[in-house]
Amino acid sequence: MLDAPEWLAVTAQEATSDPWVALVDIIIHIPRVLERSDKLSREGASADAFTTIITDSELIVARGREWLNMYENDRPRYTKVDVRTINGFLDTICDDLTFETVFNFDSWTASMVYLAYWMSMLILQSNAFLLVRKYRTLQPKELLLWNHELAGYADCICRGVPFSCRPEAGYTGRITTLTPLVVARKYFDAKGAKDEIAWCEKAYYGTKVPGLYTPPVPIQPSKGFREFVQRSENYV
Repeated sequence: MLDAPEWLAVTAQEATSDPWVALVDIIIHIPRVLERSDKLSREGASADAFTTIITDSELIVARGREWLNMYENDRPRYTKVDVRTINGFLDTICDDLTFETVFNFDSWTASMVYLAYWMSMLILQSNAFLLVRKYRTLQPKELLLWNHELAGYADCICRGVPFSCRPEAGYTGRITTLTPLVVARKYFDAKGAKDEIAWCEKAYYGTKVPGLYTPPVPIQPSKGFREFVQRSENYV
């Protein structure tokens, strides 16, 4: 329902001034792309049918990149800093320096927006890559570009996590911080990146909400997402 033209018309005006609404109006199309991919896979559809999904994915990605350019305008809404400057992260959450340089966002809102963007693009493009690799012939350079893009999203997620895990950040942003972290961790699972997997787990379980999660919610995603990842294990 939420990606229906009638609903998007409701938010169209607000999307012109609110970056978050504008982003949601783009990424809300991703679940239907994934549903279509699953449906066609079950039906054993033709390559032409999957080509349509690839094309639709490209359109969403193009809109996402256009949104990012407009959102950042003349510069990213964060600076790169040493993780040691993120108060309390190394001391109380994760003492692992795998991601030594992290992002210090202009605001908590900017953190939430960026993490949602990187997570959404990682999910969408992971699905698209599987289809492209199956139904098109990719040259080594193209495979390298795909690998660079997917790795970049996962890397950015991890470098963006410490900012919203600080004790003074409170607990309101946990789902918008830790959900992207789960997605990044599953990407690293598929890559066999042991150091990054270990970092994700330490950051996830170290970001505690006293009295709320006992025991902590497992980092493993739901069955449906796990099955999707199992189909995604042959990353470059």
